[in-house]
Amino acid sequence: MSRLTLRTRLTLLTFGVLLCTLLAFAGVAGAVLWQVELRSITRQGAAQADALLAVVQATPGRLPDLADDILEENGVTAAGRVYVAGRPRWAGGASGPDTLDPAFLAGRGAAQTRTVDGYLVTSRREGDAAVQVGHNLLPLRHLMGRYVSIAALTLLLLSSLGGWLVAREVRRTLRPLETLARRVQHLDTPEPLPALGERDEVGALARALQNSLEALRAERERETLFLASASHELRTPVTALLADLQHTLARERPPEEWHAALERTERTAARLRQLTGNLMALTRAQRLPALGPPDWPVLDLLPLAGEAVDLLQPLALKRDLDLWLDGDPAPLPGDSALLSSVLENLIGNAVKFTPPGGQVLVHVGPLAGGGAALTVEDSGPGFPPGTLTAAFVRGQTDVEGFGLGLAVVRQVVEVHGGTLHLGRAAGGGARVEVTLPGAVFPRKVFLGEGGVSDQL
Repeated sequence: MSRLTLRTRLTLLTFGVLLCTLLAFAGVAGAVLWQVELRSITRQGAAQADALLAVVQATPGRLPDLADDILEENGVTAAGRVYVAGRPRWAGGASGPDTLDPAFLAGRGAAQTRTVDGYLVTSRREGDAAVQVGHNLLPLRHLMGRYVSIAALTLLLLSSLGGWLVAREVRRTLRPLETLARRVQHLDTPEPLPALGERDEVGALARALQNSLEALRAERERETLFLASASHELRTPVTALLADLQHTLARERPPEEWHAALERTERTAARLRQLTGNLMALTRAQRLPALGPPDWPVLDLLPLAGEAVDLLQPLALKRDLDLWLDGDPAPLPGDSALLSSVLENLIGNAVKFTPPGGQVLVHVGPLAGGGAALTVEDSGPGFPPGTLTAAFVRGQTDVEGFGLGLAVVRQVVEVHGGTLHLGRAAGGGARVEVTLPGAVFPRKVFLGEGGVSDQL
């Protein structure tokens, strides 16, 4: 059965169930018909036997003249017998059994009905006189035989008709499923699935498949963007590293040139380490929505910001920048590694793109309804025009340092249910505002240029 199609299995199942149901109904109807006809014959025989007995008791001499009328009814003549003192005295009508039950003749009972040699025999006795009327059951058996033949033919016809109707309905019902099966094999087709507006199970399946296809398509887009971001971000430092090494190894150099080359290699390696860290953070953040709402511990964003400031303070001092942190404790449930990557990327970009002599201000504070707010503001040139949308939508920009870092920030803020606004500070620098309520998972991220927020 498992090798048969669903349509064939449903058709055979319906045919079998319908056949069994009709067979049971026909059996019950046949038994009822037999009992009804048998009771009718029994009542007829009892009436005829009572009439014969009355004639025998009142006017025995008229019995031959009246017996034929008594024994014939509806064109059927029964067999009649009369006994006096246990001896046969008269017989007429159709042929039939001509003996009475010895116990009945002996006076045990005044009425009796039994089947003898295919006849339904009804006996009555009063005093020394006894009569019996016998009805041949062969016509009833012929009637039941015709009923069985007609019922069998009717059962086969009705079962076949029911199976055909069910097969046609199943074919009509399963046609959208076959279309869906062919459609889901082509994930890149932009057209929506058929039967989305149906209210039956096929429509529910189509809507579920449509949601799954959209999720798969979004996942593929994220993977494509991730690979594009990784290749874009890694291409420049790797190419620079190889070119520098090839140039350095091309000829013998004095120790000071070797030292300078190693310093450049160290900077490039640090850049690669930062990129790989961002790639790992982005991969981890992208996997979280598929795993369901996380059970994060409650942490304080202020100490995490302090660690990020301490980590980047040497770079700020090297660039002659003032890096400040102020605020209050801001507890929220979250992933410390991912939130640290947000802090390091935002503060690191502010330090990197702020000219010498400028300042970077980091502020952390609690939200009224729970969670934390983070603001990073610098006195640099601000975000270059067009970089925000490119960084957030494509995960990469033409400005080194913006693409993958901002993509990580966006993804981490999104999985924490937060909002993100990118704009310009009052003095013309860059200003980044992050809110992390920590109770909503996930929510869309907001970004903006020039103080305007748009929902992605």
